[in-house]
Amino acid sequence: MPRTLAERFWAIAGRLLYDEEEDLPSEWREETREELAFQVDLAKQEWLDALSYFNQAVDPDLVDHAVISLQAAERKYMYWLKRLKRLVEQADTAQS
Repeated sequence: MPRTLAERFWAIAGRLLYDEEEDLPSEWREETREELAFQVDLAKQEWLDALSYFNQAVDPDLVDHAVISLQAAERKYMYWLKRLKRLVEQADTAQS
């Protein structure tokens, strides 16, 4: 008996979401200082690229896009920088 598209979708979704044999990580792993520093460097370069794009944008629509891109890149950089600083502070506190 043919099933509707919605029925097939929910059957597939159910198999994907509730597959007990799927290997999922059992523990959340902290990033290392090197991994976080790498993410900070990537985000900083993305921020600098967005700043360059903003400085070169002249069309009003592109200026709007450049502003949004710059704000997003800045927030991403600040997020990773804050995580790295927190990890460094925790390591310093643990050593004291």
